[in-house]
Amino acid sequence: TLLTGLAVGAYRHARRDGIPVAGMHAAIEAALAGYYDDVSFATGIIARLDTGSGRLEWSCAGHPRPLLLRGRKVVAELSSAPVLPFGLGDPAPEPGIEQLQQDDVVLLYTDGVTEARTPDGELFGLDRLADLLEREAASGRKAEELLRRLVQSVLDHQVGDLRDDATLLLVQWTGP
Repeated sequence: TLLTGLAVGAYRHARRDGIPVAGMHAAIEAALAGYYDDVSFATGIIARLDTGSGRLEWSCAGHPRPLLLRGRKVVAELSSAPVLPFGLGDPAPEPGIEQLQQDDVVLLYTDGVTEARTPDGELFGLDRLADLLEREAASGRKAEELLRRLVQSVLDHQVGDLRDDATLLLVQWTGP
């Protein structure tokens, strides 16, 4: 709890000071590395969306790359420099940058989603996640319902027994 509180506090302080994504990343890394002298760490994704222009900037510390849904198709895994989780000594990376188009959807998620397993060991996997995202988007449902259905699918796959964090965040840019 202390480690998470320290990471969130460093993030909030940097965000309130208007520091760019790379600076927020560095602030969290410094806070954790400065307080813990062992292999304690936290994973996270930091992102900032300029709602006026659609410019998305992000960094991932120990999480998979976000998925970009455009025209109801997953068109890319958004790339950024791979970085270890916060607290393990990696310097802040150059953030990934994507210029979103109107109605683009970005799915940020933890590895607990794609690594979710059935009782007999079958992984949920990236292909299943991307396919499900496309099928749900094709239904025309609102982003909130699309996300609810993704979460439910992960829970159903694991028969409701999560063994790892499984977090999904869906961001839709509707235009300036």
